Formats: sequence, structure tokens, C-alpha cells
Amino acid sequence: MLILSVIALFIGPLLYHWLRHGGLIARAVERLVVAVLAIMVAFLLVPEALHQLGWAAVALIVAGYLVPGLLEAALKGAAQTFHLASVYVALAGLSLHALLDGAGLAGSGLHADNDLAMAIVLHRLGIGLVLWLIVQPALGARAGLLVLLLMAVMTVAGFYLSGAVLPLAGDRAVQFIQALIIGAIIHSLIHREHVHRHA
Repeated sequence: MLILSVIALFIGPLLYHWLRHGGLIARAVERLVVAVLAIMVAFLLVPEALHQLGWAAVALIVAGYLVPGLLEAALKGAAQTFHLASVYVALAGLSLHALLDGAGLAGSGLHADNDLAMAIVLHRLGIGLVLWLIVQPALGARAGLLVLLLMAVMTVAGFYLSGAVLPLAGDRAVQFIQALIIGAIIHSLIHREHVHRHA
């Protein structure tokens, strides 16, 4: 799943062009992916997080929901005005997000949780698309590819670092990370219309 999650990031630019020019077939495929992801979140991932963590899961899911929007806004504003400090802050936050995705994939492997792993891979399609939408028009294709490469490297790092640390941290740490990722996935589902307005 790690390789699929990295490939999914780089499919973002292709999705951007396909959604702009692909017509009905592109929209139908996109709606199918969104529907599958929404069903997985609503009926598998959120109930499991609530069962494992109780009401703490709600706070973690809300935090996971809010942080990507703040990071996207910071990166978009920075890209438009070329405030490098803001770009670095936003990229640091997005790198942490990628580390969490990698850790979530590692945690899924430890607990044979294929539902979360598949949701992360599908979610990464949207992340790649949004990053391309924000960075490429303002800073160019090379900068867009570099940002995607950074996210891929951080995902791999998160996967391998957490593979060593998570077994020592125990199930609770894995469950906290998974709840944060669920919130980020919900964010991408709710705010996908933002992508449509720019695609």
C-alpha cells in the first residue's frame, strides 16, 4: 500500500488535466471514488475509531479535519504572494501530514486494517490534485513536482520510522494517528468542490 500511496500523489497532476478535459467519464470515475471513500469513512473507519477511543476519537477527527484546511490556505496564500516563510510553514505542516499518512499505512499493516490503508491511498489522489492546483499555477510545474516529491519522501519516512516506533508505542498511538487521518480524509471529501471550481 505504501507504493500505491506514493503513486497516487503523482496521479494528481494527471487527474487535474483529465478532469479539465475528460468530460462525463472523468466525472463518473471521480464520483465513484468519492462514493467508495465516503462509504468506507462513514460505515467502517469512524465507527471503528469511536469503538476504540470513545469520545476522544471525535476530538482527534475534528483536529484532523481542521488542520489540512489551514495548511492549504497558508500554502495558497504564500504561493500567490511569494512569502517564503509562509511557504515553509505550510510545507512543514503538509510534511507532517504526509508523515502521518505513512504512519497510518504502517499501523494498518501492523493491525491488518486494509480499510484504512485503502482510504489513505484514495485520499492521496485528492492530496496530489489539490497540491498541484495550488502550487503549479503560481510557482510552475517544477515546483509542483518538487512539492509532490517532498510529500512522497515524507510518506515513506513516516512509514519506515513508525514501523520501528509504533510497535513500542502500542495500540493507542496507532489509534490516535488513525483518527487524525480519518479527519483529514473527511476534509478532502467535504471540500472537494473547491477542486472542481479550479479544475
